[in-house]
Amino acid sequence: MDSLKDILAQVKKEQEKEDSSLQQDQQTLFDMSTIKDNPKKMLGDKHKYISKEYQIYGLRLAGKLGDKERATMYIKWAKEKNRAILDSALSFTSDYPNANSKSKIFMWKVKELEKEYNAKREDKEKNKKKSKK
Repeated sequence: MDSLKDILAQVKKEQEKEDSSLQQDQQTLFDMSTIKDNPKKMLGDKHKYISKEYQIYGLRLAGKLGDKERATMYIKWAKEKNRAILDSALSFTSDYPNANSKSKIFMWKVKELEKEYNAKREDKEKNKKKSKK
């Protein structure tokens, strides 16, 4: 019969094995070097200190639009603007494969979608005020 100390040592070893396998799984899951459109590969050393999700999203926008000069603007937009608006504007822009400036089309579409979104929100607020009276 094993002593309590031996049993606890075995349990501790098993937990350490599970923890190490979990860390390896997470490293492979979040390994940025395997991603095809990795912003670090696309934009070089300039943006090597990427730590947040919105930064990655903004850099991917810049890469897909072919506008690396305004990468910081896209990062800011990814942080501040509604993600649904950015996604729909990007899908709208991808319908123009031969456009001279995809970034201009993208910016225009974001502006239009924000106008629509704000108009709908204002209508909802007006309807709520009317229904309360």
